[in-house]
Amino acid sequence: MGSGNENKKGINVKGIIEKDTGLKMGGREKIRRQAILIVLSFLGTYGVCYLLELTGSTYPDYSVMSLFVWTAVYLMLGHVKKDQPKRHFVFVTAVSFCFALIMILGYQLDKYGMTECGVKGKGLILIRSFCLAAAVLPFWDMLFRLIGKIPVGLKSEDKPWKQRNVFWTCFEVIFLLWLPVWMAYYPIVMSYDFHRQVNEAYKGWIWFNSYQPLIHTWLIWLFLQIGGALGSNELGMGLFTLFQMLIVSAAMAYACSVIYRIVKRKWVVVLTVLFYGILPFCSVSVMVGTKDAIFSALFLTFVILSAERCLYCGKRRWIMEIPMVVTAVLMMMFRYNALYAVAAFGVLSLIFAKGREKLRIFLLCALMTVGGKAAQEGIQHGLGTQIRGSAVEKYSLLIQQFARVGYYHAEDMAPEIYKLVDKYVTEESWPKYMPALADASRSTGVDFAAVWEVDMGQVFRDWFKVGLEYPNEYIDAFLCVTEGFWFPDDRTWCEMQGWGNGDRHGAIFTNNSSASDTYEGIQHLSKFPWLEERLEDIVSNNAFYHWPVISVLFKSSTYTLGLLLITVALLYRKQKKQAFICLFPLTYFGTMLLGPTVQFRYVVPLMITLPVLAALTCASEKQEKDSSKAPRPSEEKPLPLSSNGQAL
Repeated sequence: MGSGNENKKGINVKGIIEKDTGLKMGGREKIRRQAILIVLSFLGTYGVCYLLELTGSTYPDYSVMSLFVWTAVYLMLGHVKKDQPKRHFVFVTAVSFCFALIMILGYQLDKYGMTECGVKGKGLILIRSFCLAAAVLPFWDMLFRLIGKIPVGLKSEDKPWKQRNVFWTCFEVIFLLWLPVWMAYYPIVMSYDFHRQVNEAYKGWIWFNSYQPLIHTWLIWLFLQIGGALGSNELGMGLFTLFQMLIVSAAMAYACSVIYRIVKRKWVVVLTVLFYGILPFCSVSVMVGTKDAIFSALFLTFVILSAERCLYCGKRRWIMEIPMVVTAVLMMMFRYNALYAVAAFGVLSLIFAKGREKLRIFLLCALMTVGGKAAQEGIQHGLGTQIRGSAVEKYSLLIQQFARVGYYHAEDMAPEIYKLVDKYVTEESWPKYMPALADASRSTGVDFAAVWEVDMGQVFRDWFKVGLEYPNEYIDAFLCVTEGFWFPDDRTWCEMQGWGNGDRHGAIFTNNSSASDTYEGIQHLSKFPWLEERLEDIVSNNAFYHWPVISVLFKSSTYTLGLLLITVALLYRKQKKQAFICLFPLTYFGTMLLGPTVQFRYVVPLMITLPVLAALTCASEKQEKDSSKAPRPSEEKPLPLSSNGQAL
């Protein structure tokens, strides 16, 4: 007898019904998916068209060109695989939206000088960012799928290099690659605040001003003394540049050796050495006579020591903690905001570190912070100088926000708000406001110590009160002064004070300003003029903007956004310990966002650290477990014995 599911002719009715229902369900799913793709394609097309309008391109939404845009977005969205884990789509969607938001905000600032105002304006920005995110989502989907495939715990190649040989070879190659650049800019690049420091150094210790790190001014003084003994200030400064080159190339060689230890691939080390040795923004930055070169080397060393402590030391972490403290103290002596970054890193470790590490890292950072502050005060008293620099730079963002309100609303402010703004930045200073640079606004026209530093609580209450009236100006003031850090197509960071070979400003200032009213200035005596001209075309004339693809390596935002992307990639791969290593660079970047402007010299520490952080994607947390669980001699298993009692 047939089953109850078959009719008299032996046909399986239930199977036919299930098959037919399955086809219908599958058909409905396809229709639903196609409908979503069509809608997202329309949204993505609108987002692309709006972005093109902001860039100054012809608005294509009324043109037949919009059909091609829609088709391209539709085809790309169709290749997004739907079988990925949910967390994959969460990461991809979030990053796509953030990227779209960055592009729209950046181009609005470039075109209008401000972002759309009010609740409606900000709502439209979010809606348009969502639309543009639909168009760029396929790119980020592909990138995150590639990130997920990066192997962890790679095995060594045949005939691996010795770790010590990697360090010394990389050190020598990087230093030798920089020698022609040193000859081109001989004896030193005397830009930014160098002229102030060299004048103080010539006058003597008592004239040192703590506005610039005293230890760095002391180094300039030391090499001036050496130059004087040798009969040439230029020779003294040339030796100072070589001293900087030695320190920075040693830190970079240390980075290369650690990268090789993690990745175990020779070609990665070769690329890193070429990046450090040939990229003009690396080599020329080391020739600049400010504190940034040595600070960058200390910053890189501190991050590497943190990585080694987390990944390779096991329970014997104190071995790395001692040099970490020493490096951190020196780092804080060369840049004051490093102290705030270390302190913030310690506080955040209480949230993001695991188990006992919370308190251990917090106490370690507390020791570093106290040591750094003590070192700063110690050198102040040791040199005998009583001149302390103004704290105005710490309030750059607040000053910019007050100045922007005054600049745009001098005629329509309520009397009470007018008085508050004029109290902190006088009316005479409002016309000097420059969106990308706080230096002009910092000449507030008031007694800074008497107005700003007497009662900080009152300052923030007044600042908050003005902000409630003009929130859009506060937001835009922040976005304008930090635009070079987050907007890839921004040019204000390298054009705000002029550019061109004659001006010698541009991306890296190489204008030599060593002339002094107290002594014969240091002369610029290039030993390699041809190379200097080629380099000046890049760092002063910003020629890199005309280079497709490669120009990305010459933009400040590449390295700040790269830091954020690497951190997100590590979290996406669930490499939380490696992501924690990125926390200190992130806190330091946070202090940069409160600074007076965007200059590439501020980005150099992140730029040279990024290769190490990128290598962490290949690092395995098992390495620490293996090292911590290594058997002690007394715990080793006995060797098997033969029948006559001898060890096999």
